[in-house]
Amino acid sequence: MSKIEIIKSLEKESERLSEIVNSADRTLCMHEKENLNLKIIKRRPAFYHRKDGKLVYVRKSDAKTIRELSSLYVDKKLKAAAVKEKKQLDCCLAVLRKDPETSDVDKVADKIPEEIKSKADLSELTAEGYARKWQEGNIVVKRRSLHRMDDYHKFKTRKGDYVGSKSELIIADRLYSLDIPYHYEIAFTPEVIIDKSRPVYDEFGSIAGYDFIGFGPDERDTLHPDFYVLNKRTRKAYFWEHLGKMDNADYCMKNFNRFMRILDAGYVIGEDLIVTHEDSKHPLLPEDIDKVIEKYLK
Repeated sequence: MSKIEIIKSLEKESERLSEIVNSADRTLCMHEKENLNLKIIKRRPAFYHRKDGKLVYVRKSDAKTIRELSSLYVDKKLKAAAVKEKKQLDCCLAVLRKDPETSDVDKVADKIPEEIKSKADLSELTAEGYARKWQEGNIVVKRRSLHRMDDYHKFKTRKGDYVGSKSELIIADRLYSLDIPYHYEIAFTPEVIIDKSRPVYDEFGSIAGYDFIGFGPDERDTLHPDFYVLNKRTRKAYFWEHLGKMDNADYCMKNFNRFMRILDAGYVIGEDLIVTHEDSKHPLLPEDIDKVIEKYLK
């Protein structure tokens, strides 16, 4: 987890504690001088209501008063604990916010001479070390194959892959030039729950079946998102799908079914899945790619 993610998590928890304190304050200010005392008399609980300095016995039959006073008692205890814990979190946040972008480990790694660092097995504690392990490994199910030129993959990238379109070539080369780790067309088999209200259509629009748990490893049931990319700073990986023929109805229907399988598996567009698109009149521009990279991968 990166510093920024830790900060966001701590900020969220600090906000939650503030809500507890504020909620307790609203209740307690209306009953400022009221309190509940518990005594054990002959092994039995006895409730007393302290109000305006006087201690008054509360009958067991007065369940409403006991419930209200018990709630006040709990609110006071929770407020005190929340105030203490919030102070601790805010102290941590004050330190982390001084330099949220870079971890101390990465600062040290950045100062190591490149001649040494390039030959070392970098610890996954560093962003670069983690990125190397991620790039060398294959996190998803399996790869389709080594990406050599074929009838579909005709465009050679700077990294050495062959991709299926000029737009994919531009995306791949931009990622490579910015040192953003990526895999091209990694095989991905999402698991979804069978739902006959969600039929799967073939490329001609006919129902070919229904979504179900445990797709097999064969080519037909395996998806190949265009890119699998890594934000080195946050260590979050995204699928990146580029839709290049949005003015082609058959193409749109085919990709709609693929997207439904990914979404049904719990992936969310904008959080786990990046989507870019174009058609014959509105091509994907380099500045569009840069905007996506700046938003998700910097």
